[in-house]
This record gives sequence, C-alpha cells and structure tokens, in this order.
Amino acid sequence: MMKPERIGQLRLFLSRHSLEMSRLELLDRALTHSSYSFENQLEYDNERLEFLGDSVLGLLVSVYLYEEHPRAREGVLSKHKATMISRGVLGKRAQDLGIGELLLLGKGEEQNGGRERLSLLGSALEAVVGALYLELGLDRIRQFLVKQVFEPGRMLSATDEYGDYKSLLQELVQKTFQTVPDYVVTSESGPDHNKHFDVGVVINGEVRGSGSGSRKKIAENQAAMRGYWWLCETLNIKLD
Repeated sequence: MMKPERIGQLRLFLSRHSLEMSRLELLDRALTHSSYSFENQLEYDNERLEFLGDSVLGLLVSVYLYEEHPRAREGVLSKHKATMISRGVLGKRAQDLGIGELLLLGKGEEQNGGRERLSLLGSALEAVVGALYLELGLDRIRQFLVKQVFEPGRMLSATDEYGDYKSLLQELVQKTFQTVPDYVVTSESGPDHNKHFDVGVVINGEVRGSGSGSRKKIAENQAAMRGYWWLCETLNIKLD
C-alpha cells in the first residue's frame, strides 16, 4: 500500500500535466528504480515499463515528425528522431517535468547523484510513458507527449549540448571523405570544480568548427555542430 503522502505527490504530478490515472500503482512502479527495489526486496522495478515506453515514444515521435516534415526524406526524419528522443534530451525533459523529485532510489544511487543523472532520468521518463500508455492509450497521451516531450525535445536537440552532432558529423564525413573527424583541445582552464574547455574539430587536416564548454563532451559536440553546418553548406545539403 502506498502512503498517503506518496499518493498526494503522484496526483499532484498528474494534475500539473492535465493527466488522470486510476491505477496510481502503475505510475509508482514507473518511478521505482531497480536500486530501490533491490534494497527494499520488492518484486518489481521500472525496467519493464521503460522497455514499453521506449517503443511508445518511438512510434509517436515518428508520427509527429512525419506530420511536421511532410517533404523530409527518411534519413532526415531518422536523424531528427534519434536526437529528439536521445537519453540526454529525455533526461533533461524528465528533469524539467519534476520526475527526479518523485524517483524512488536506493541509498547508494541517491548518494552517487542518481537523481540528477540525465541517463537515469531519461529511463524513468520512458517508464512513465509506458505506464501512461497502459492506462490511457496512444491517443490520450499523444497530446501530452507533443507538448511536454517532442516540441521541447526538438528545440533541445538543436542545441550544442543535447543534440548528438558528433554522430551526425562522423556519418557525413565518413560518407564524403572516407575518414573520420578528429577533436583537439585547444585550451583548458579553471580549477577542477569549474573547468572550461575549448575544442576544435579537424576534417581533412583543417579545423572546421570550434566549441567551448564546462565539459569536453559539450565542447566537442558544439564543435561538431559547427563542423556539420560547414560541411552541409559546402555540399549544398539543406538542413531541414
């Protein structure tokens, strides 16, 4: 049996997003991480719902992109889909939706910052989608997903931090030049707790994009974004 306080938290979450569920235990399960389940000897966690939610997201984002980009080819749609529901983008959306505050985590996972880890949060959002699908069906959750996941996700996926531009650039460079881009750190400054990196992406021996950020991964992705834009312009590829 769920405690009244937990029931209130889940109902408040649903109310904020204009959703209703009669089976709150489904939502509670979607927010139960395996670490919590293990420590409390529960017979369930959110992994099965995560599996289901991943498929539901894949279907509905495909429908969304098909309708939003009526002239885009399959390859462009696939790239948009991959970035819009990447684990980083889903994690950021989960964070903004307040899912992190509702997660049931084991003590070790909690101490290791699991409540803020985007990959874990993204998985939790997938599980929540799975629970909502079982309760409400595709048509009733589609509006929620478009408003709260797909449209914000499209904007996030276009940014230098959350969009997977390294993969996009590598694929295009390999196809065009039969080689791969290289990333070089041009400068590094700041103390360990507040680092700043400047990175350049090298394509065929020339720096074709630069980026900066608090982590090398962010700086590399920003450089890749600019390198990708340069190569698309050079090849006269229209960015949809």
